[in-house]
Amino acid sequence: MAMSKKDLTDLIDKLSEKDIPLVADLVKRLIHPSDYHIPYDDEPLTEDDLQAIREAKKEYHEGKTIKFEDILDALQN
Repeated sequence: MAMSKKDLTDLIDKLSEKDIPLVADLVKRLIHPSDYHIPYDDEPLTEDDLQAIREAKKEYHEGKTIKFEDILDALQN
């Protein structure tokens, strides 16, 4: 028997919260299979990486970053 999108939606509604990330990842892979050939980077963060993250967070909280909308606007005009 074929499954409709409604049937699939009903099944998804019955998922436990802990299973949602797994199912979401599977659906994303089905929709965009070419994006998933890139291996997960599991190397530990270096001190330089951690420092860059700290600096980026600080700049974000200080409002020193550029909004994505502003970048799009600049590219389109």
